Amino acid sequence: MPPKYKPGGRRFPPKIISKPLPQQVSNTISTSEPTTSGLDEESENKFELELCWCIQQLELTLQTTQLPDKQSRDANKNLNSLRSSNVPLIKKRQIMRTTFGDYRAKMQKDEIKYGKNSSNVKFLNSKNKDNKSLFVRKANTDDDDKNHQSNKPKLSSLFSKNQLQSEPFKFNFSL
Repeated sequence: MPPKYKPGGRRFPPKIISKPLPQQVSNTISTSEPTTSGLDEESENKFELELCWCIQQLELTLQTTQLPDKQSRDANKNLNSLRSSNVPLIKKRQIMRTTFGDYRAKMQKDEIKYGKNSSNVKFLNSKNKDNKSLFVRKANTDDDDKNHQSNKPKLSSLFSKNQLQSEPFKFNFSL
């Protein structure tokens, strides 16, 4: 059967069937498997760390400082693109470089600055493990019930038989 034609006279590209690699080639392939971004695992982890640092810095900037509208829009746009999984790695690195300059050096300065404090941090087990939810509602008192009942007239007094029979029903509008 002949190949189908597209409008404009172009043919579809031929189907490519992948063939398995010979054993010699498959043995020479390195054992460190590249991740989806094309980096090895160590580089991927380093990039993730840099990315998280840049996202954190952008969030801090947006929360703490009052930026003009244009700068805040640009910062939000950069933040969303850094968080997105659809944006290519190269684009993220470019955004990080343009926004923070030499962000790796800044990360090292932060690590030196806050690294001293982090060595002194000690984690303590919480003493109150029995923290359960407590539902508090306003209690109904007898005084409140008596006040509400005494203020409201009873239905039987509103619709007494004597009152209904003495006056015939009339509409309250004029023709």
